Amino acid sequence: MSAQLPEFKDEQYPPDLELKLLQIVHRHGERTPVRRRLETIVPAVWNLCEANSSMFAAIAKFNKDQRLAGLAASPVQRLVETENTECRSVPMQSGACYYGQLTNLGRYRMTSLGERIREHYITKLNFLPDVYDSNSIYLRSSDYIRTQESVQQLVAGGLYPKPKQPNDFSLKLFIRDPRDDIMFPNPNCYRLRVLAKEFNKTVSSLMQEKFKSLSKRLGNYVTSVSLDSHPSANGILDTLVAAKVHGFELPKDIDQSVLDDLEDIVVKEWFYGTIHSNEVRKLGLGRLMGVIRDRMILKEQEKDDKLKLAIYSGHDTTIAPLLIILNVFDDRWPPFGSAILFELFKEKQSQQHYVRVKYNQTTVELPACATDGKHRRGDKSLCTFEAFKKAIEDQVPLDWEKECTI
Repeated sequence: MSAQLPEFKDEQYPPDLELKLLQIVHRHGERTPVRRRLETIVPAVWNLCEANSSMFAAIAKFNKDQRLAGLAASPVQRLVETENTECRSVPMQSGACYYGQLTNLGRYRMTSLGERIREHYITKLNFLPDVYDSNSIYLRSSDYIRTQESVQQLVAGGLYPKPKQPNDFSLKLFIRDPRDDIMFPNPNCYRLRVLAKEFNKTVSSLMQEKFKSLSKRLGNYVTSVSLDSHPSANGILDTLVAAKVHGFELPKDIDQSVLDDLEDIVVKEWFYGTIHSNEVRKLGLGRLMGVIRDRMILKEQEKDDKLKLAIYSGHDTTIAPLLIILNVFDDRWPPFGSAILFELFKEKQSQQHYVRVKYNQTTVELPACATDGKHRRGDKSLCTFEAFKKAIEDQVPLDWEKECTI
């Protein structure tokens, strides 16, 4: 439910290999459920978001001619109102969370990931700059507060904490219009919506026995379990996992077997189409995979010497489709804080480029690079860049907008 940190071995970084580029795609840290569900067993308000007590608002100042004269920061406390506090003089805690908000635990998770990246790529390898340098680091996020706060916490909390920030420190965080964002399977793609509906029908048919079993086992809490129930199987799992990872005790009859069956259903609901359809892979996360590849190409061609690190802050629906494209998906829901690391190396003598992929604590061996000649001799985790590009080539769309209208 919560990701383990990446692990690194000294033998993976021999002196004849030069690290050229690091790209990290991560899921946001632990969060609250995205909406109110299962209130008989899960609290409606979680006091686990202390950041709400020290927010700041940008207040604009204007001249008499209505021209902007400057900006000032004003402290803000964000408070969660409920039916029991509305119009009443009731003490309220500013640490209460909104739905879908990054929690204290989620911030800790992202800080820990940043610290691990710093420990390895700065302290040990001396690859990334010791002090934050915006020219060598690219930060990208989906248009969600929890993903933006996650990458901010990762960088400014763990990778480059206060002593490692220059006086003019400011994070440059790039975000795209949600209508054409590439950080998740974009529902604005008509063809992708059509395919998703078709595959959901298949999944619904395949899961009928588990629906019946779970409806009976969870009968004390919900009326039924299916893809379309209220709450849906996805909503039930989301709420239970978020509660469990934050230490809320679940009823004894909601045991691991219940969570496993819910996970099996939800994994198939969200990713069955991606697993079985190259078209879904292309239209879903194929564009992001193409961006990751293209940044490696620029580095290989020495057209982007300054960039050393690119971080993409996304969701579970970012992580799993990329793993499926790489043919290394483990059929498990990506835990909070999950991270895929793409390392690009250059062999000093031959100038050959290699790609290594890590997923959480595991160093991945890509099936497409298993045969001789497609990986570095003696290390199957080092895929030749040519073999890597070939493996993903037909899963990257050439014209996403056009292909979405078919």
